[in-house]
Amino acid sequence: MGIARLIGIRPRKRTFMDMVMLVVFVVFLGGLGVMLIVVGVREHVLQKRVVSNAVPVDAVILSVEVKSSRSYDSDHRPLRDNSTTSHTPEVRFEYMVDGKRYESDMIYPTVIVTGYASKESATEEVREFVAGSSVRAYVNPELPERAFLRMQTSSNPVWFVVGGVLTFVLLAVLIRFL
Repeated sequence: MGIARLIGIRPRKRTFMDMVMLVVFVVFLGGLGVMLIVVGVREHVLQKRVVSNAVPVDAVILSVEVKSSRSYDSDHRPLRDNSTTSHTPEVRFEYMVDGKRYESDMIYPTVIVTGYASKESATEEVREFVAGSSVRAYVNPELPERAFLRMQTSSNPVWFVVGGVLTFVLLAVLIRFL
């Protein structure tokens, strides 16, 4: 039973282009779900692997900053603005593994970072790091390019998987009514 029947509208016959657009929509939304699940699972597994074999190394903070990005304002009416601003803390540091110099910007052992709604919250996340200072970082010698500063796992990869699953649930519901 489609949406049209639910609300009492007689459905029209689908054209070839309707079917093409439906297939494009399903492939796009399905692809998004697959991508979220694959990236989330990959990062979750890598995070566990990196943390389980991590050893401390001396590191030097190269830079600390909070990057802000603003979404596009799509509401052009006067005195209306629907854009949003996200703030992401970034700490770049260098370290040595087996005599070779590396650089990283990972605070937690995953490349999936957290954005913050306020600049103050993002700044608080990295307040302990000062450019030029020596700190302890952690690195799995098997993956020396993935050093990180906090020996704490992030739930961000799990949220990617949840987002992918919810995308498939949404797709299933929409297909049921289309």
